[in-house]
Amino acid sequence: MGQSKNLNGLDVEGLRTAIATVGAQPEAARARKAARVRWVDRLKFRAYLRNHSFEVDEPASLAGEDASPTSMEYVLGALGTCLATGFVFNATQRGIAIRNLELALESTQENYFVFLGLTPAGHPGFDQVGVKLYVQADADESALREIWEHTVRTSPVGNSLGKSVAIRADLDVIP
Repeated sequence: MGQSKNLNGLDVEGLRTAIATVGAQPEAARARKAARVRWVDRLKFRAYLRNHSFEVDEPASLAGEDASPTSMEYVLGALGTCLATGFVFNATQRGIAIRNLELALESTQENYFVFLGLTPAGHPGFDQVGVKLYVQADADESALREIWEHTVRTSPVGNSLGKSVAIRADLDVIP
């Protein structure tokens, strides 16, 4: 568990420098994000974020082409990758080498029929998400459990899903 120059594929000193650089910028605590979404056709959309993009589609059973994941599947994947990133990040900072890591996630939506317009009221979002971490690492179970609990507690995506987030929605009709 001793420090090495490269751990879990990360330059440990570079990671520490990056954290210190970001930490020296008080405005970075707000971590602004921006995205644009454009309609492609049917029920297919393209989201643009920084220098990246991805498509969202609905399954064929809902008149989509099933060419890519749905929005809710991306949210589930975002939670999983956020937790995986946090675990690797925190283990690396503690000098723990990870040999293998995988997360399994399952969710249910409270009432998807609200979104589909089949029922007038209810909560169409997730009502529960289960996450299980499978990890092989050079540390005992108590250390790994401590890192996992810290990771879950501090996950930006997990906290965004678990707490109310103010959404300001506006409309601009273009002639």
